[in-house]
Amino acid sequence: MEFMEKKGNESKVMNPFVDWGFKYLFGVERGKKNLLGFLNLLLELDSPIVNLQYLNNESIPLDEEGRECIFDILCEDERGEKFLVEVQNAAIGYIRNRMVYYACRLVDQMGEQGKEWKYDIKKVYSICLMNFTYETQPVLRRDFTLCEPGTENILSDKLHFIMLQLPCLEKADIQDCENFYEKLLYLLIQMKTGMKTIEELKQEVYDHGLNDHIREVFLGVLEDADVMSLTPKEREIYDARLKRYRDNRACLDYAIEKGIREGLEKGQLEEKLRIARSMKEKNIDSATIAQCTNLTIEQVEAL
Repeated sequence: MEFMEKKGNESKVMNPFVDWGFKYLFGVERGKKNLLGFLNLLLELDSPIVNLQYLNNESIPLDEEGRECIFDILCEDERGEKFLVEVQNAAIGYIRNRMVYYACRLVDQMGEQGKEWKYDIKKVYSICLMNFTYETQPVLRRDFTLCEPGTENILSDKLHFIMLQLPCLEKADIQDCENFYEKLLYLLIQMKTGMKTIEELKQEVYDHGLNDHIREVFLGVLEDADVMSLTPKEREIYDARLKRYRDNRACLDYAIEKGIREGLEKGQLEEKLRIARSMKEKNIDSATIAQCTNLTIEQVEAL
């Protein structure tokens, strides 16, 4: 369930991993302060980002079509450095190649014609929030740049890749998170589960004793995530996207469950066949083998 309505005046909280919700909170002009806060907490640059300009500054579409599993935000700061932020709800095997491809396209667009251009390339940050893990031993955050293997000798600091494997953030409380960007991710995950109202999440923020600036970043996201503050048209679109998100998740969960079940069944059959082969090598008759393994006589004799 993506949000839960409680008694009284407590508010429903938007799921930030629904594509429309993510863009509403971070991807349009009204959400710029939220994106600024998120990037500064995540990157901890020597000189914080002061302003952002959206490069794909389309308004939130007012129809029911659009991408459901992949969506992104592209912007640049006052220094010309670019930031590509995307969310992946469904696991894809080519996620790293995708990040490299789009980051390199941004670099390519910086090229200028003529001999006067001295390859003045600005930094590109590619950031992916993943609702899955892609490693056998996953961690919450992976940072990559271009460097010599096995050393810290950096070839170029112009490309930065940050992969956030959200299932690794298993904190029970905001106070258990180790740094500010983890705390904001914790809030986003809590918003997705919908088990707490905006008022309850705000109270966690107030009780945590954060400094005024960080607290305002967190509260700003929560204020904008109040579903009850949407216009009727915005609420209609959000509800439609939320339904599609739930349907997609249900299909994905079923596919995973079916794959696990089929894998177990295949494993059980292979084990039965292994036992049957072993029994045949001991010259045990097919009828007895079939009875012991629950295989058919035809399956036994085919071995």
